[in-house]
Amino acid sequence: CITDRVTSARRLIRSKQRFLILNRRYSHAHVDRLHQQNVQSIETSSLHLGLLGDMKRLNSLFCSVAYSVLEQPDQDEERGEY
Repeated sequence: CITDRVTSARRLIRSKQRFLILNRRYSHAHVDRLHQQNVQSIETSSLHLGLLGDMKRLNSLFCSVAYSVLEQPDQDEERGEY
């Protein structure tokens, strides 16, 4: 149903900002651990930062789909139904 898709798309767009805040928080926490010379964080730094970057790219891709759903004309309006 188009209404469900629009509702889901809106929910995803609202979640976008929360995700970006969390992603930034995780990145800063990782850098803090690096400054503390945490050996495990140093050893896994490229993996950790790579995963954060991948998650950010996935979020952008998901949101681009949501934006395209929201930009589509309402099918009921196209048929002249209100």
